[in-house]
Amino acid sequence: MKKLTLTIAFALAAFISNAQVELKTNPFGMALGAYNVTAEFQLENKPSLTILGSAWYNTQDFQDWMWTSRDGGLSAGVRQYFNKFEDKGVFLGLATRYIPNTYVDWWDGSETSDDYASLGFTGGYKYIYNDKITIDVFIGMGRIVWEEIEDSWGPAEFISGLNFGYRF
Repeated sequence: MKKLTLTIAFALAAFISNAQVELKTNPFGMALGAYNVTAEFQLENKPSLTILGSAWYNTQDFQDWMWTSRDGGLSAGVRQYFNKFEDKGVFLGLATRYIPNTYVDWWDGSETSDDYASLGFTGGYKYIYNDKITIDVFIGMGRIVWEEIEDSWGPAEFISGLNFGYRF
């Protein structure tokens, strides 16, 4: 497993070594206890196409406030911008998410794992200030394509976000 992980990491590093990297997060979510980091890579040969990867963690206070048992998750996606030469402005994208979800059943005290994965689309807008600072807002919907416990979640999920970032 370690060799496979290293191979994927080196292949990804080689693939994005020529790409422009942008790191972003949602400060409003952080204030509420939902921490997330997203990396967006603009592909050199396809200037309006980007690849994204993100991870997030929800604190216990956030979970209680939002009535959710999700600790966090991972996401990967692709965005196509309508601006032909840069990754800014209006975009459409595809996204996939994996949500590890372990909770304690309050009835009998047993721990249950209920992970799931979804595939969907997003749409949004990205603004770039001084070629370094970015603000993007997006909204989307996904279909749950795999779940550990069948029919434990609804057939679809809603996603949205407001991220502030910096380009390197």
